[in-house]
Amino acid sequence: MSPVLPADPARELCLSLMAELDSSALGKELSKPGCGRMFGVLTCTDGTVLKAYSGDPSSLFDCLDFVPPAYDVKTYRSTLERYDSLIHSSTDHRTLSRQCWEELRHLYRFHGFDGLVHSLDSVFPDAPSGTGDCCAPRLLSHAYASGKKPASLCEFFYGSGSFEHRSFQGPCDARCKPLLPSIIGLDIVYLDSDIVVVNKSAGMLSIEGKGADKQDCIASRVRTFFPSCIDQPCIHRLDQATSGLMVLGLTDLAHDRLSRDFEERKVHKEYEALVDGLILKEQGRIELPMRLDVDNRPVQIVDFENGKKAVTEWKRLSIENRYGRKVTRLNLIPLTGRTHQLRVHCASGLNCPILGDTLYGKLEPSVPRMMLQARILEFTHPVTSKHLRFELPAEF
Repeated sequence: MSPVLPADPARELCLSLMAELDSSALGKELSKPGCGRMFGVLTCTDGTVLKAYSGDPSSLFDCLDFVPPAYDVKTYRSTLERYDSLIHSSTDHRTLSRQCWEELRHLYRFHGFDGLVHSLDSVFPDAPSGTGDCCAPRLLSHAYASGKKPASLCEFFYGSGSFEHRSFQGPCDARCKPLLPSIIGLDIVYLDSDIVVVNKSAGMLSIEGKGADKQDCIASRVRTFFPSCIDQPCIHRLDQATSGLMVLGLTDLAHDRLSRDFEERKVHKEYEALVDGLILKEQGRIELPMRLDVDNRPVQIVDFENGKKAVTEWKRLSIENRYGRKVTRLNLIPLTGRTHQLRVHCASGLNCPILGDTLYGKLEPSVPRMMLQARILEFTHPVTSKHLRFELPAEF
């Protein structure tokens, strides 16, 4: 998984922690075969430094002042002890181990950026055993619980085990990735000092709207989470009902260069959608000029006289049975960037509105969201000139 915060100055503090472990009894214990662990350091904007380790709590770590686990240790240990005695007297170890994790899972609580406390069950119901024991969730949760604002994060593996001794690692995909969006408020796909790529959830605004209830958005969360971010990091937008990939500039240089690339159509975007109806053709191209319906904002309409050019290429991916009828899964490539372009082109160009699109389709309580996702984003890095391509699996 990509880092979720800048590594420095936490990286330097990790090196100091390595040196501390080198000269401790704990370091010798971790060097035994299979006994290695992940360690992490989080710095906060007020100068606070927090340290964590992965795995179950152990008295060996108490002397190094690590943050506590994300559960009540006494209850956790008593549950483990109870199941240990059962497992030793039973031949069905697998079933008992699964039952033990089911019980332990209910104990985990994580403090989020929004002041709320999230249970592991609500965030990641099918979490594999050990989820929540990693450094990043522990550190970030403890920072928010203490009223701190995270600034930098770095993790490393120490000892004998599945990673190289003293190697730096990012948060893991299997256990950390599903937890972190609820803790930090962002699903970060990629991060460096110039840009951040996020997976926007359906229902989230890209930028602030009018009114106090429309201030929470991707742009405001990025500004809050990255202290050095510019005032307006958004380079492009996704409709509130659309999920998927967005790139934001953390610096003026990155923002300006990427904005120019978007304007000059140098950025490649692909979307995936489920549309209501059966499309027999395999692929096609839609050219329907569009404009705002000034009497019915924010609705966009097809207008061959006054509309602006709008072009979409599409390809049929599959025909599926969903919500009691036939629907078609499409790959959509917008060659222009008009507001609601894909939604209008599916509804008016294909006569098959996107499922869940209440503006150009119909309201259906059985459809949980608008089935449109920005799935592929491809561009040139604004500073390094490196070609970057990001792809997400479809959420529906």
